[in-house]
Amino acid sequence: MCGIVGYTGKKSALPFLLDGLEQLEYRGYDSAGVAVVGEGGAAVVRSVGATKELRERIGDRELRGTSGLGHTRWATHGVPSEKNAHPHAAGPLLIVHNGIVENSRSLREELEARGEVFASDTDTETIVRLVNRTMEEGGLSLADAVRSVIHRLEGSYSFLILHRDPEVPLVAVHRGAPLVVGLCDHGVFVASDVTAFPSEVRSTVFLEPDDLLTVEPSGLFGIRCLASGRERAAERIGRNRTEEHGKGDYPHYMLKEICEQPRVLAELLAGKISSGPAGLSLHLPPKVEAVLARARRLRIVGCGTSYHAGLLGKYRIEDLAGRPVEVEIASEFRYREPLLDPASDLLVALTQSGETADTLAALRMAREAGVPTLALVNVPGSTIAREADAVLFLEAGPEFGVAATKTFLAQIALLTLLALHLAPEERLAKKTGLSRQALLSEFLGIPGLLDKSLSLDSSIASLARELAAAPLVLFLGRGADYPLALEGALKFKEITYIHAEGYPGGELKHGPLALVEKETPVIALVSPDPRLLPKMVSNMQETLARGARQSAITARSAFEEMAPLVATELSLPDCSPLFFPILSSVPLQLLAYHTACARGLNVDRPRNLAKSVTVE
Repeated sequence: MCGIVGYTGKKSALPFLLDGLEQLEYRGYDSAGVAVVGEGGAAVVRSVGATKELRERIGDRELRGTSGLGHTRWATHGVPSEKNAHPHAAGPLLIVHNGIVENSRSLREELEARGEVFASDTDTETIVRLVNRTMEEGGLSLADAVRSVIHRLEGSYSFLILHRDPEVPLVAVHRGAPLVVGLCDHGVFVASDVTAFPSEVRSTVFLEPDDLLTVEPSGLFGIRCLASGRERAAERIGRNRTEEHGKGDYPHYMLKEICEQPRVLAELLAGKISSGPAGLSLHLPPKVEAVLARARRLRIVGCGTSYHAGLLGKYRIEDLAGRPVEVEIASEFRYREPLLDPASDLLVALTQSGETADTLAALRMAREAGVPTLALVNVPGSTIAREADAVLFLEAGPEFGVAATKTFLAQIALLTLLALHLAPEERLAKKTGLSRQALLSEFLGIPGLLDKSLSLDSSIASLARELAAAPLVLFLGRGADYPLALEGALKFKEITYIHAEGYPGGELKHGPLALVEKETPVIALVSPDPRLLPKMVSNMQETLARGARQSAITARSAFEEMAPLVATELSLPDCSPLFFPILSSVPLQLLAYHTACARGLNVDRPRNLAKSVTVE
């Protein structure tokens, strides 16, 4: 959850550290700090808040040195405060850390009994004090001291340790939380994510679990396995930095990423659908084709937004392809000993970052059971992308807003493509009344309709101002709109801090209707599906009878039936019900965005949340 970055080389370290931390703020932003080591010794600066506050704390101070560490924190042990901010120190050692040391309390008590005096409440300080004491008492090098104590640290984590002597190699450890090395002409970087690297980094090396990295001041580096001590060859991956990481003319990353969705979808579809002699056809990598061909049951796992995308995928794959699909929250799946069948199951892991701790654990469970795995991931080179048997990349580009937008759209688009690909032609025609070719052709036109959906922005902003003071907002949907209702409620609560709930329309009478009173805001997602439309209209009549103030997100052709029931109409371009959730995701995202703005909140960095959840 925290972001860490280190540098050793020929240039001043501080600018690289600060710029890198700004790119890593999506991982945590309640405090930040840097340590710079040079010939004159070491300097450490820490502050509460994000990198902006850290820059202000540094001010005009010159922190000279060509090696350094940086950290942006998402609190797990100890409240957000300057004393708990990283880097932490013990003797000549400085450390930044991401993850959790699960047995830190017992280790801390042991060290305190031996005379160590702690300056913070963090588990991180336990690591550096244990390493320093081991180094001093055993006369060991820094790398050997780290190797000798690592077996005592339980949990999933990574850390960088730097000695105040600039001639001592930097040491990094990967024990479950991601680390990547960046290489350039003037030095070596180590960070939680490639986004922390400057443009001059042209090749990267992804560390594996149980790797220990040492980086000499000269730039020479080596990777050894912690268990065996054997050196491991580094596989260098070229890096093509073409993505624009700034906000451009947009006030927030989230709005920029919402508005990028028509382009993201168009590019995704262009790479998957092409015309040929036999008409339109879907092109999937051979490894994906192989695992799909033998799968009779799909087990989808994900967390948060990815879980909601998986639910929508279940509706599409079961309906069109006729294959059973189970969808579970990854943190529940991994601890309930699920029944897995290597002969018939395929585990599908949904994760934007490719590093989500619970999803990674679920994927590893499946692989240990002999179940083939397919991952839908946005980040090439991420742990899940490397470990899955087959991968479909979301190709959405970097997403810096904590609330997922364009990656959610890419997930549901890919799952819809999978459903179309798996569906027998006869079943597809029976279910939709259209051929695969006709549906894929319509799909290619959805990015244009998505662009038109963005024109609702001013109407949504007006509705958002009404919702800004609401204590509760209900989102309702049926069929594939139900996962969208869940996602709309999640987006809303994530960034507006207003309680929101998503429910199936048919569940209103089973409890949620008790929440509806005069002026309760209700957002109804109404698909143009003729089976569901009259049922949703009936549900809206029920909430209206209790005084609800209703808004409907629906297709233009379906609005006439519900016009008397709503205060705000958000009509989308007409399309097949198959693609309606893709269009309706945009107004849901804009509604959350504008409501948060109306409340004066930081939409890109909501409180207590981080983009990449790499700890349990």
